[in-house]
Amino acid sequence: MTRNNEGRAGGVFDALAHPTRREILRYLRTRDYVRAGALGDALGVVPSTLSGHLRVLRDAGLVESRRRGTEIQYRVQLTLLDEAILLLQGLRSGTHDPAGPAADAAPTDAAPTAPPEEAP
Repeated sequence: MTRNNEGRAGGVFDALAHPTRREILRYLRTRDYVRAGALGDALGVVPSTLSGHLRVLRDAGLVESRRRGTEIQYRVQLTLLDEAILLLQGLRSGTHDPAGPAADAAPTDAAPTAPPEEAP
């Protein structure tokens, strides 16, 4: 995750904090562009509550929407979530760059040894 995205990652974690929003993402994960009404019906969430949850998910970059006539349809967008996962993995392993090994990895206790010199 780049420094430009780190601020947005906070929004991702805030969005994932609510169980209903996680359930919305689970439902959308295997579907492409679901009508908001169908999503609410499937999850048993009233429209006004669903609208608020979808707004938080959309603002966090976890879902995208499109308008088809009078309907708004949603689908999951996992790019930012994937970056957040990499960030968490980097925190767990102690790396600063989740895309690769840490440049400032802890030094080992053993000092490098030179090859033994041959006797004259």
